[in-house]
Amino acid sequence: MSQHGNGQPSDDRDDKTPNFVKVSKYLAIGLEFPSTIFGGLILGYLLDQYFDSSPWLTLSATLLALVGGFVRLIYMLRRFSG
Repeated sequence: MSQHGNGQPSDDRDDKTPNFVKVSKYLAIGLEFPSTIFGGLILGYLLDQYFDSSPWLTLSATLLALVGGFVRLIYMLRRFSG
């Protein structure tokens, strides 16, 4: 481990990691969460159209996707922070 000029230790691996790798991690997190919710919304809407049960399946699928999005968000944050 080396030290920056302010006396803070830094990890040598972070200094050698290309910027696009760092950005891609955050981009993956940023796109995963809303796309999961949007997918649940679309799926619920299509099921409502098919079964003529509006708006219950849209609401249910969206709420389920919201929970799934938070689970994925926590999983990815834990994975990328280590």
